[in-house]
Amino acid sequence: MRRLAVLLLALVLVSPTPAFAADNPFATLYSPTADASVPLNEPLLVFGGAFNGESSGITEVDVSTDDGATWTSTDAHTENWALVLTPTTPGPLTIQARAHTASTTGPVTASRTIQVGGTTTPPFTGSGLVLHDTPAPDLNDPDTAAVELGLRFQVDRDGSLVGMGLRRGDYTGPVTAHVWSADGTLLAAQAVPAAQRSQQITFTTTIPVTAGTEYVVSYYTPSGGYFATENYFLGGIAQTPFYTPVNAGVYSYDGGFPAETWNASNYWVTPYFAA
Repeated sequence: MRRLAVLLLALVLVSPTPAFAADNPFATLYSPTADASVPLNEPLLVFGGAFNGESSGITEVDVSTDDGATWTSTDAHTENWALVLTPTTPGPLTIQARAHTASTTGPVTASRTIQVGGTTTPPFTGSGLVLHDTPAPDLNDPDTAAVELGLRFQVDRDGSLVGMGLRRGDYTGPVTAHVWSADGTLLAAQAVPAAQRSQQITFTTTIPVTAGTEYVVSYYTPSGGYFATENYFLGGIAQTPFYTPVNAGVYSYDGGFPAETWNASNYWVTPYFAA
């Protein structure tokens, strides 16, 4: 019996499966994108994700803009985080991020350099602006009034708008997509059929857009029921070739050009671009 006990103990000691998985937290950076140009002395929204494999347990993400000399805590929970920075010095700015658990501070796992106050036009390989979740709470708004909901943005090069994306709320019936100039001139309108939650729309006719000029992409819902996230556009978003300003989310009750804002809300409308 004693020899059996010793043998069992030896098997436990050499077992390749640990009793507990080790913490290995890491952070990712979704926005801004590499080499994007951002305005000087204007708030910039930085956001990303944080993960710890199957162990989970992310407690914090912090960000450095001085090569790790100082760190700033972010709004973070489980898998997403956000921070508003205001760049005050022109030239390149490197943003680094690391994640924490209760027992471990992870290494720098996200690093990205952007251009402050510049006019760079880095290579563009995507098509649409990507608005990831942040710690701000989402809401299927119970408002049932007819309303136009949209997004202000500009691009860093000439090209065309080829479509838009919608993240919809409880109302999933037909809507109408619109593209506007900054002065409220309607550039395009297109009927959009009923769809569930997320929807990608391809414009039947592309809309030319000019670098450095603001546009609005929006949709009209006749019965409210839209998806919204307040306190989202607290800073500009720089994702080549797009830039959205503070308070980029806009609306207008009863339709028409959307120019009103509410608590920096995001109505989850995104443009698609082709150079």
